[in-house]
Amino acid sequence: MTRASVIAVLAAFSAGWIAYVHLWRYGDARPIAYTFARVPNFEAAEPFYTVTIRGSQERVLITAGPRSSTGYSIQIERAVVERGRVSIVVREIDRPGRAAVTYPYRLLVFRNTHKAVHVHWEGRS
Repeated sequence: MTRASVIAVLAAFSAGWIAYVHLWRYGDARPIAYTFARVPNFEAAEPFYTVTIRGSQERVLITAGPRSSTGYSIQIERAVVERGRVSIVVREIDRPGRAAVTYPYRLLVFRNTHKAVHVHWEGRS
């Protein structure tokens, strides 16, 4: 009888946690208003993203690292603010271009939300 009770409590806890994460914490998603900024002479040796806060603005720099042609770019698929985080979905675009080493990046600037930022690359694991 106690084993069945423990299993029932664990199942109820698991269902509650899943509901909390998917329905409440990452729920109430709405688009976030952002602008793009430029970084002069920017060259990143590897893909990364970084978040900085400057006054009332939050800046998210996303880079794909060095690429072999001018046809590469980074596209913002979605940027939303949820109850528990800011979620940004990006995709790297590869079009025909001139052969040259480039460093594609996007610098998003938006109002400081005081929330964690999560960047997800579509088409990558």
